[in-house]
Amino acid sequence: MIINAPSFQDYIRKNIISYVNLNTDNTIEISDSKFNLKGDLIISGIILSDVNSDTIIKLESLSTKYIPLISNLQYDSSLNIDGLKLFINQGDKELEEGFNLNNINEVFDNIFFDNLNITNSYVIFVNDSIQNQISIYNSSLKEINRNKDGVEFNIEGFSGSYDNLSIDAFYSTVNLNKSSITLNNLNVNNKESFLRGNIAVNFDDGFKFKKISNSSINFNINPILFESFQSNYNINDNISGELQFYGTKEDLTINRLKLSSELFEFNAQLNILDVLAEEIEINALINDLDINEEYLSYNYEINQKFNLPLLKGDLNFNNKNLTVNLSETESSETKLNLIGTANLDDSFNYQIGIISKLGENDEILEALNLNYIDVDALIRGSSKELNYVNSNINLIKNNNEFNLKTNSYIRNNTLDGSIGIYSDNINIESSLSGNILKKVFDVDSKIDINFEDRSGDIEFSTQSNLKINLSNAKNIISFLKLNQLYFKNSNDELKLENLFELNKILDTDFINQESEFDFEISLTERLFQIDSFLGERFKINGYFKDDDDLNFDIKISDVLVNNFFDINKNPISGSINSDININRSPENRTFKLDSNFSNLQIKDYNLGHLNVNIFGNTDYNSYAVNIDLSKEELASIKGEGSIIVTDEDPNIDIDIIIEDFDISFIEKIGSNTISNISSIVSGKINLWGQTNNIQHNGKLYLNQSKFKVPYLNIEYFLSENSEIDLYNQNFEFNNVNIQTESNNLPTSLLGKITHQDYKNWNLDLDFQSERLYILNKEYNENEGFYGRAYMGGDIKINGPTNQVSININGVTKSGTSITIPQSNNYTIDDFSFITFTDLNSYSQQSLDSESISSNINKTLDLNINLQINDSAEVEITIDQETGSYISGKGNGDLLMEIDSDGKFNIYGDYTTNEGIYNFRNLALIDKKFQLKKGGTITWDGDPLAAQMNIQATYEVPGGANPALLLDNPNFNKKIPTDVDIKLTGELTKPNSPDFEIFFPNTSSTVTSEINYRLNDPEVRQLQAISLLTQGIFINEVSVSIEGVTNNIYEKVSEVFSDILGGSQGPLEVGLNYLQGDKSEILDIKTEDRFGVTLSTKISDKILFNGKIGVPIGGIEETLIIGDVQIDFILNEDGTLRAKVFNKENEFRYIGDELGYTQGIGLSYQVDFQTFRSLLSKIITNNN
Repeated sequence: MIINAPSFQDYIRKNIISYVNLNTDNTIEISDSKFNLKGDLIISGIILSDVNSDTIIKLESLSTKYIPLISNLQYDSSLNIDGLKLFINQGDKELEEGFNLNNINEVFDNIFFDNLNITNSYVIFVNDSIQNQISIYNSSLKEINRNKDGVEFNIEGFSGSYDNLSIDAFYSTVNLNKSSITLNNLNVNNKESFLRGNIAVNFDDGFKFKKISNSSINFNINPILFESFQSNYNINDNISGELQFYGTKEDLTINRLKLSSELFEFNAQLNILDVLAEEIEINALINDLDINEEYLSYNYEINQKFNLPLLKGDLNFNNKNLTVNLSETESSETKLNLIGTANLDDSFNYQIGIISKLGENDEILEALNLNYIDVDALIRGSSKELNYVNSNINLIKNNNEFNLKTNSYIRNNTLDGSIGIYSDNINIESSLSGNILKKVFDVDSKIDINFEDRSGDIEFSTQSNLKINLSNAKNIISFLKLNQLYFKNSNDELKLENLFELNKILDTDFINQESEFDFEISLTERLFQIDSFLGERFKINGYFKDDDDLNFDIKISDVLVNNFFDINKNPISGSINSDININRSPENRTFKLDSNFSNLQIKDYNLGHLNVNIFGNTDYNSYAVNIDLSKEELASIKGEGSIIVTDEDPNIDIDIIIEDFDISFIEKIGSNTISNISSIVSGKINLWGQTNNIQHNGKLYLNQSKFKVPYLNIEYFLSENSEIDLYNQNFEFNNVNIQTESNNLPTSLLGKITHQDYKNWNLDLDFQSERLYILNKEYNENEGFYGRAYMGGDIKINGPTNQVSININGVTKSGTSITIPQSNNYTIDDFSFITFTDLNSYSQQSLDSESISSNINKTLDLNINLQINDSAEVEITIDQETGSYISGKGNGDLLMEIDSDGKFNIYGDYTTNEGIYNFRNLALIDKKFQLKKGGTITWDGDPLAAQMNIQATYEVPGGANPALLLDNPNFNKKIPTDVDIKLTGELTKPNSPDFEIFFPNTSSTVTSEINYRLNDPEVRQLQAISLLTQGIFINEVSVSIEGVTNNIYEKVSEVFSDILGGSQGPLEVGLNYLQGDKSEILDIKTEDRFGVTLSTKISDKILFNGKIGVPIGGIEETLIIGDVQIDFILNEDGTLRAKVFNKENEFRYIGDELGYTQGIGLSYQVDFQTFRSLLSKIITNNN
């Protein structure tokens, strides 16, 4: 009873306090203590303070048992502690001295309990301002055994936490003595995490931490233990590892640190200085850092699987500053250098530099479908925000080089930056701005794209504005606007301020003008959705998740084709409606195109309605094609087939049936080269092969076909059922004949036209004709020639269209009449009526005949080998100023060489057989000389330098009286007089004419006497001019009235002669009036004479030529006078003839009457080169 008395209990409490206070430098306070006969000792409200009155231990309750005073109770040697609060300041020397642990053995000796139970307690360690807390919810120390060195016990059933790290269970065998503590078979568990191993810690004499001996730990940690870290970085996988370490708190060595997770493996060695200090320093040698690519691909949805490089390097942590330097291992194909620094204080400022170059055999390149990549990047930021990003990335994809540059700043949550993408044909420069907190950003970009396709260079550029809202990470919405669009190819150029301007070009409300943006692009759960705001007539919408999950629809409604194609200067008109769908899903992998062209026209020609349908599977890249062109419900073209798209160019296989298709529209798009084109085409064609090398097989039939060549002014007609065979890339002409309305003799066309993908056209054509109408041109002062021409022979056209060779071998045919006015500026332009057009580069310049100008084909090679015969009449102007010209027929062989580089050569000779030379000069002379057979014009290259040697004869009408020349008044008769002219020199710049005077059918005596007087060249030239201008001889220099009058009479006579007969019919009739000689000098006077010239072909064997007249003003007016000759052809070839003639006598003296001479004769004409050949011909003919 005494024990339970309050006074006794208080006595015990005070003795405990007195003992602690007297034997230590510490002060203890106890609020209450209880013990009883059962051996229970309970002390409550214990506070232990050091000499500075700082609390060292606070203890709510301590209970134990001593030897019970009641014998029948069992002794329990357990100490129970509840509500312990222990403060340990390892850096406070006064505390260490006040709380004297040097006599630790005494503590061990006074351990009176075998078990220690601690509940609801915590221990706070303070070392150089670093504070850590161990919270003990429940802990049991079992089997406490005291030995000579210390104490050994087992920790069982521990639960609590270390700082914020909770511990569910803690097991270990602990051996504690004055110099060390070891934890063997350590096993700590918490939330699927564990830590196992052995730890040995050594103390100095003052029971202060000295070092850690060789220790090792194996662990497996679930990131959920570090909830803040896990939520920020979304790491859910356990990290296991192994730790081997030893050393002091000043120098701790971790000779093996191995970390492993499903994401990575890490192997390093660490050295940590001043472990417990505020400014800890860590140096690490990283031996290996390996990323699990498959795990990365699966969990982060990176489709490509590749091996990331193995890394090694150094890590240093000092004074809250972290420096990392990593590079690839020697075995890695990837070259990588990563340098980073961070300040691990509250601001957590960091900077990371990355330099990387992927090797040629690196799997990353193959996975990214790249040929090469190198990266140079710098990233700066803090715990609050990312401050700066700068990068320079060079890569090669499909042998195309790209350069990516970024430069971004973030200040006060405001982003300002730029992104550039550059290559040989793509330039994209973008500026970024926005608020990080609001997560709304603007991206303004300038895009320039240049590339080359089959039609040539193509340029595209635009300025775009993209507004992105990232406020909802699960549904990112952006709006796109396109401005300053520019498009240009080899044929066209298009500039638009925005897409709305298409309405002006198309002259219709095609694009909606009320929308602020053109497209909306959203991203929801990795699915991109696009919708257009362009209006009901042009819609684009769909979604894209990946290559196996997408769907896009494009719809075009009621678009006027003519307005639309005006952009490309195309003459097509009509209305188009199109629906395009691309779909890829596990159930559906299709592409579909439905297009309808209504009222399709080419200029004014109505083609009808065209439907084009394409449908197929995008997995197999095989598509069915249907084409239907119909007019008035009658199909004219139907096509069925397939398109197969491979990695290379697509392959097509389409069968086309053509029924009575009128191709007259070709004339509508043709130039002035060929016009009035029309034909009805039928046939079957198969188109097959790669699109860059399309082959065609089939046959076409042409009916009602015709075309006109305006340059020639001739319309040609093709024979009915003309055949064109199509095979490979050839158009071969079979059974094709060409005719004209005025010529029924057909011209056959053989050969073929080949091409390569409808480019690089090549000709191999052969025209063969007996009589082809090749020219029908009227006079035009700008033309080098005009007239009508027919040719027999062949024309071969060979070679590529940009280097055409035309070889003509022919002979002139009847009906040919060509006039060549003199020109001093012949150029290749005069022969540029043939042009070739590449269908892949059609433009309005080649389509609009009204605005077209003749373009010179720069690679034409024309060779003409022409045989000219008597069927062709040629007129050549000798002198453009006076109008002198040569007109006639002849024979010759001419070779003309013409090319587009300016070459124009003519070689050969032209020999005159008949014709006239109209000599005009000084406005006084206008006489027609009869060409003599055998005159020549010779070309030796330069067409303007042709050399001529031509003789022509002018027969003075009625002859001339030589009395003045002979100075003989008794000679009062006109005698036949001819003036010959000889033309020599260049055709366009002839030498001065050389005149000769002849007296046909005149006695040699008179001729000799006259020639004597004309022996002097100057006299001869003077007399010739007089004969041409006056029709008389003169004495010295005189002009007679009758000479001038004779000139007038001669002109009038020519007019009447042309009216009566001309020179082309079977009957030639001429009228003339000759004034008689009336010379006062020689006292000569003869009568005027009115005459009739008659030339006719009485029959095939009888020819009549005569000049008869009546003297005027004399006594013989009733007498008919003149010359008459009748020729009788005695054989078939006309070489043997007989003739009967009557002609006026040469001399008539004053007072004498007119005299005549009559006779008959026989003549034989034969051509020979030598006398032997002459005898041979005579003998042969006689036989």
